[in-house]
Amino acid sequence: PTPTLTPTPACTETGGQVEKRTYASQTTNQEEVYRIYLPPCYAHPSQAERRYPVLYLLHGWPYDDAHWDTLGVDEAADIGIAAEVLPPFLIVMPRGREQPYIGTSGGERSFEGLVVNDLIPHVDQTYRTRAERSGRAIGGISRGGVWSLEIAFMHPDLFSTVGAHSPALSVNLAPPAYDPFYLLNNPSVNTLHIYLDAGEDDWAREKTEALHQALEDQRIANAFVVSAGRHANSLWESNVVTYLAFYTAAWHESP
Repeated sequence: PTPTLTPTPACTETGGQVEKRTYASQTTNQEEVYRIYLPPCYAHPSQAERRYPVLYLLHGWPYDDAHWDTLGVDEAADIGIAAEVLPPFLIVMPRGREQPYIGTSGGERSFEGLVVNDLIPHVDQTYRTRAERSGRAIGGISRGGVWSLEIAFMHPDLFSTVGAHSPALSVNLAPPAYDPFYLLNNPSVNTLHIYLDAGEDDWAREKTEALHQALEDQRIANAFVVSAGRHANSLWESNVVTYLAFYTAAWHESP
C-alpha cells in the first residue's frame, strides 16, 4: 500500500519568547550576556527552512540587557506580527558591561568591536538568520544610541538600517575616527535608513538635532522626530511601536 504522509500541522502560536543566552567574546575574553526574542512559530517544524532578519537593540546606561525587554519591545513585536503589520524577525539585546560600554570610544577593543566581531557571528551561527546587510538593523537608546550610530556608520556593509533614540552625543564624546559627526562623511552612510528622535524636554535633543542637520547638509536622507517627554523610559516606551515599524519596514518586501 502507498504510505500515508502526515502533513505538518500549521503553527498557531500567537506569542514569541525571550531567552537569555551567552556567547564567547574574544574582545573581552569572557562569556557575555544577551537576550534574544524569537518570534511566534520560530521553532515550529513548518518554519524549519525559514530565515529571519535581525534587529540589534542596545540599551542605555546604567541599564543592561533587560532594558528593551522592560520597555515592552517583545510584546509590541508579538502584537505587530499577529496583526501582520510587522514581519516575523529576531531581536538581539546584548548587555554592555561597564568597561567596554562606557570606558571605550570605538575600535577593536570597544563595545563596537564586541558587537561586530563576536556577537553578530555568534547570532548568525546559532540562529536561522538572514546573514546579510539587508537582513540586519541596529538601534539604541542614549549611550546605546551613540553606539548604534558609530557601529552602523563604520560598518554600513553589515547593516541596512540604524536608529538612535535620545543618543547621548553631548556626553559620550569620541575621537573623530569613531564620532558619528565625522563618520557621516563615509560615502556609504548614504545607503543607510536612518532614524533619529528625542524628547521635547530631553537633554539629548540639541545634539540629536545637530546630527540631523549635519546629515541634511550632506544630503543624507534621515528621519528626525521630536516627541513629548524627557530623557526617560516613559519616552522610549511610548514610541516602541513606532521604532519597530521603522526598523522592519524594508523586511516586508522580501521573505
